Amino acid sequence: MATQTWDKPLIAEEGETITLTGAGGTLYYLAFKPRFDGVIMWCDTAWRRALSPALVNCLLYDTGLTTYTSYRTEATDGLAATHVPLDAMGTDDYFYMGFSEPALGVKFDIGTNVQDEAASLDVEYCSTAVAQGATIAFTDVAGDSDGTDSAGDTLKQDGAYTWTLPSAWKRSTLGTYAAPLYQKCYWIRFKPSATLDAATDINEIIPIYQNTNYSYMEASTSYIEQLNTTKNGGFVMHGTEDKVIHISWLRHG
Repeated sequence: MATQTWDKPLIAEEGETITLTGAGGTLYYLAFKPRFDGVIMWCDTAWRRALSPALVNCLLYDTGLTTYTSYRTEATDGLAATHVPLDAMGTDDYFYMGFSEPALGVKFDIGTNVQDEAASLDVEYCSTAVAQGATIAFTDVAGDSDGTDSAGDTLKQDGAYTWTLPSAWKRSTLGTYAAPLYQKCYWIRFKPSATLDAATDINEIIPIYQNTNYSYMEASTSYIEQLNTTKNGGFVMHGTEDKVIHISWLRHG
């Protein structure tokens, strides 16, 4: 059992369970519960877990208006009533995601309005950090796998969009050296191959840990941790048989 180190009293706690299913070892992606700073996890059998990077920035760039609109709150607040609107996103527009650390992909929780046009995503990573007078460069990711695709329509169902971790991924601001935009992070951006459906919603975005070397969690053991929401945004969990993870979220203040 981990040692509790908070210097403030507990003021709220909420609980939930998640189920890992299938002998093939289904992955489960869980975002931190907003406004909570600690967690207790328990399972009666052994399982595995890794911390996901934080989603530091989440921006939609409209090429026609030359404007960036931030949707980080909508992508991380855990509320079904708010969402990232990619409505009629064009082939010249870009959606930017900035991570605290390199990520192997992102889990998209698609909202009520699913994407229903034949389209794929062109995904790129920041391959050159900003230098004097230069704009950062982006390069196509390799090994794309789109778990949100259904019958050729991307962003049509909940799923993980993954890629091969780029060895040349650079941490950078967005913009130029003379006019940097937003803080330094690891940027991914995508644009669609065709104009997206007029109503396309993403409820939640969870970055995925950069490899599969997950930690080993012992059976019938309570794991109690403080959460650093500036560095991490959630968990990826793995099991090789059906099992239920019991989760208690803690808030101190």
